[in-house]
Amino acid sequence: MILNKQERAFEAFYDSARKNDILEPKVTLMIHLASAMALGCHP
Repeated sequence: MILNKQERAFEAFYDSARKNDILEPKVTLMIHLASAMALGCHP
């Protein structure tokens, strides 16, 4: 289980990557996959 401080930092990162108008959709998808895998949620 991750700590509250780490969880808030991850959520801030995830939300900034998810709600952007700069990155291409393919790059955004790669960030989502990498983030999920870093937390142990393998597809």
